[in-house]
Amino acid sequence: MEKIVELVPNDRIKDFDLVPKVFEGKKVCMFDIETTGLSPEYSFTYIIGLNLYIDGEWQIIQLFNDDGKSEPEMIKTFGEMIKDYDILVEFNGDRFDIPYIRKRIQMIKRKLGIELEDVFSSVVSFDLMKCIKPYKFALGLPNIKQKTIEKYLGIDRVDMYNGGQLIEVYLEYLAMKDEKNRQLVLRHNRDDMEGMLYLGAVLGIDSISKGRFSDVKYNVTNSNDKLMLEVEAHLDNPLIRPVFASCSGCSVDAEKDRMKVSLPIFVGTLNYYFGTKQTDGYDTKEGYFVPIFKGYEGKNAVYKESARDRSGFIMLDDQFLGNNQLIYDYISYVICGIMHSTMK
Repeated sequence: MEKIVELVPNDRIKDFDLVPKVFEGKKVCMFDIETTGLSPEYSFTYIIGLNLYIDGEWQIIQLFNDDGKSEPEMIKTFGEMIKDYDILVEFNGDRFDIPYIRKRIQMIKRKLGIELEDVFSSVVSFDLMKCIKPYKFALGLPNIKQKTIEKYLGIDRVDMYNGGQLIEVYLEYLAMKDEKNRQLVLRHNRDDMEGMLYLGAVLGIDSISKGRFSDVKYNVTNSNDKLMLEVEAHLDNPLIRPVFASCSGCSVDAEKDRMKVSLPIFVGTLNYYFGTKQTDGYDTKEGYFVPIFKGYEGKNAVYKESARDRSGFIMLDDQFLGNNQLIYDYISYVICGIMHSTMK
């Protein structure tokens, strides 16, 4: 087994790297694997790449199966390196990388009689792909592949080969020990590992939906004879790219460390229903209202035009506008609804 270590200059990634901040107080590392196939029963691991955050800096470490026989040693070394970490960040690792390694541990024991511990038993995984997936439509992404997200963030790297093509390159390296082939397979994994450091920027997008903002201020505006409630806030985790998303007349407009949420105001008369049917009784109110989406579980009364309506409104009364926590909870809910929506 060969071990390659590279220090990543902080200046190159500092604007993107939100991982240490979001997981503050936790020891964080990242990983990605290269395999000779998709089935762990009929293929094996030939590279395990890691990003280790040590003393405020990231290191890219590659464990390379340079003889085709070092997989057990690689997995054991990998387990020893991550055992003291709290969070293991990966991209699609929950679905592929982690199950693959766990199955290979079983296969190694069955075929070679080598006992290996479950390397993931002491660490919590965090999948960056699952993190960004809910925002695919809001961000206008054609897919959620790593390179697509990197391109969205402004990182446009060119890969000569994809993972599938590199299998033959690796197998040819084992047969011929050609240095060019060695460099090709290592470079692909190394670039994926550095790419994951840039992908940390997606945590800024996720933070918006998670309510990680502060200094909330609001005002009512009149645009083209249309009343709007506009809420501005400071983002705890700044964005690399501006984000604009809208749904049912509501919108989120965020750039760097500032965000504005715009909501249409309905002026008129609505009903608060005491049950699920109109015959259960209702109370009618006249005033100013802002919309909610299906599934709202806030602490405000929900008003509707009809008892059967799935969505409704909350009233802009003194009880709501005079309570900063109610406003924060409502805005957090609205942002999540907009960012997770598949509709415009």
